[in-house]
Amino acid sequence: MALFVVERDLSNVSPEQFRLDQRGVASACIQLKSQGKRIRYISSAAVPVDGRALDLFGAEGAGVVKEAHAAAGVRYARIVEILDLTPSFVQRGTSRSRRSLQRAAGGAGSSSNAKGALHTMTANPTHEMARWLSDGQRLFGVCLETLENSARLQSENDMLREEVARLRHRADVLQSDRAEMVAAFNDLAGHVTQVVDHIIQKSEDDEGAK
Repeated sequence: MALFVVERDLSNVSPEQFRLDQRGVASACIQLKSQGKRIRYISSAAVPVDGRALDLFGAEGAGVVKEAHAAAGVRYARIVEILDLTPSFVQRGTSRSRRSLQRAAGGAGSSSNAKGALHTMTANPTHEMARWLSDGQRLFGVCLETLENSARLQSENDMLREEVARLRHRADVLQSDRAEMVAAFNDLAGHVTQVVDHIIQKSEDDEGAK
């Protein structure tokens, strides 16, 4: 699948509406996947300074991404295809998450440092909203992936049940055929025995007559 970035304007979008839009697009992606179309809602990022959001999708084409947003009723500025040029030598452990950096910086801090950090957070609400959106999106992505895996496992389980039922039916048919063959063989053996007995008896009668 190719990668696509959807750029959206958040200047007039509240955090609540932003969450609803994300859920709507995610639900639309699941619906399209159930129809056999290849699309995946990968992640979202916000640019607070510009009031914009960048959503990352994997899809078979830009048309499917447009269809997902149209179904969810979510407006966007543009949809562009991008290339993942991350070098193979870059490992996951190369970068550190924001939380790990916060723990490293504030693990040995005093209560006064905590108050200073709280003051900085409230003094910069735009940054806090971006962090909140990022954390919420990460959790939502985990939940969405869990739901997708659950649906996939349920589908595979249903397929396995159907296969087991088919094999059981086939086994019953084979068992019935086997019983019929055994019965036919026994009948044939009985007829052969009667014929042989008749031939032997006739032979003995002919010898006695001589």
